[in-house]
Amino acid sequence: MTKTPTDLLEPILDVHDIQGNILAGFNKDHRTFLGLTIGDPAQAKKWIGLISDQISAIYEVYNYNKVYKSLRRRLKRELAGLVATWMNIGFSYSAMSKLIRDIEQIDPYIDSSYKNGLISSSQSLGDSIDPLSAGNYHKWKVGSPDNSTIIDILLIIESDDPSIMEAYVKSILNETNSFDLKNVYYEVGHDLSYFGGEEKRGHEHFGFKDGISQPGIRGRLSDNPTDYLTPRPVLDPSASPDSIEYDLIGRPLISPGEFVIGYPTQNKNHPRKPNPPDPSIPKLLKNGSYIVFRRLRQDVQAFEDFVNRESKKISQMTGFSNMTAEKFKALLVGRWPSGAPLALSPDQDNLELAKDKLKNNIFGYDDDQHGYKTPVISHIRKVNPRDLSTDQGSAVRALKRRIILRGLPFGEPLDLSKPDPIHGDRGLLFLSYQASIFEQFEFLTTCWMNMKHRPTNAPSPEGHFSGYDLLVGQNNKDDDRVRNAYLQANTDNQTAEAQVTTMGLNILDWVISTGGGYFFSPSISSLKSFFGST
Repeated sequence: MTKTPTDLLEPILDVHDIQGNILAGFNKDHRTFLGLTIGDPAQAKKWIGLISDQISAIYEVYNYNKVYKSLRRRLKRELAGLVATWMNIGFSYSAMSKLIRDIEQIDPYIDSSYKNGLISSSQSLGDSIDPLSAGNYHKWKVGSPDNSTIIDILLIIESDDPSIMEAYVKSILNETNSFDLKNVYYEVGHDLSYFGGEEKRGHEHFGFKDGISQPGIRGRLSDNPTDYLTPRPVLDPSASPDSIEYDLIGRPLISPGEFVIGYPTQNKNHPRKPNPPDPSIPKLLKNGSYIVFRRLRQDVQAFEDFVNRESKKISQMTGFSNMTAEKFKALLVGRWPSGAPLALSPDQDNLELAKDKLKNNIFGYDDDQHGYKTPVISHIRKVNPRDLSTDQGSAVRALKRRIILRGLPFGEPLDLSKPDPIHGDRGLLFLSYQASIFEQFEFLTTCWMNMKHRPTNAPSPEGHFSGYDLLVGQNNKDDDRVRNAYLQANTDNQTAEAQVTTMGLNILDWVISTGGGYFFSPSISSLKSFFGST
């Protein structure tokens, strides 16, 4: 076995101390969010001390997932009977202030956006400035001061079995009543296969496979030089430090300090040579991560109306005669409903490609600068420009902007041929982990998704900017919230351009924020030593 040079050894992750949903991922079909507010901080600390042993760490989550995947590959089916139920916990800055003595001493090390809270960032993220709008924080279903749903403590509970999860949640709520903790938010999400149809597994309400392109996290699970959290090809010591390294399924390998505090962080110029961790980081923050929770309502009918209208209009334009509603949707996302990328299958969906994890995520955009195959305004290209340089510089610099996604749908799917039994209240329980909310989640939203000309521009015959991310981007700079973008086509070596706009629709937003919050997910040792008491 080739010995790995000491300077290329990746850090050993504290797998017994880091909460399990951050780097390993619960990845269950069923989730409950519980939001609690603190009455008496002393009582809350006692409760935290009691439940701290119930918080799942990377070690058990990673090993369970490994066994589950092995059995599923061998049996060639989803498994029944192998059940786990896990819980993780996060705290708002308000809760941290109530629970942590002398918090001002660590304030300089705390992420500024986390400290200020989601409400303070809401309008800069593009949420509606109209206090009567559903997307304005005054109307939020969770996290609004107007209905006393601002969360101090967020519990994330996931299970393979919804009935076991429900019983576990009830037991938690019975305990909290005795410790002056009030339940202000209770919501359940399910993988859409729960409502019938295995073909819906992993999809979101607009019909697309979700969560395909996650970052690959560097780090080892033990002192074994090659016991990596993220499997990858054999490390090549001779590889250039200026080239991005990928795992076996095309995920760029990123230093763990971009997601968990206290570890090496990504070097802006040399992706294989990380920056050392800051030795002054307080113990309370080490092995912790920041959570962004956004309750995003998806207006499926409005999205379908927009797609049908614009695809018909564009199909009449030169260079776009093959435009259909299905193709137009794929252009907005950058992938077909199955998850197959346009970069590898530009003309039609490809189910076999979508199932092949060794091929489905291995692509870039360097050969598609104009966005003929994958439009520059497509969602996956807006948030992950892959091998392209951006307004930040080389492609290497974009690695510091990546986030870990752990979203799950809520609400049953809409059957467009029938009356809607839940009156449009369906969407995504968006959850992301990052070491800096300001530098990662908020940057992606405000500087890339909600900006016409970022992260990259396609050369345009008319000199137009590329446009908004029409899938989830927002525009509150204008009273009408109109968003527009440009698609480009190449016919007989002639570039054609088509403008896409939300103008003319009664409903301009089909992804609407209806609440959420910013939280800190501490290490299990910090949970016991700083947040809880026994």
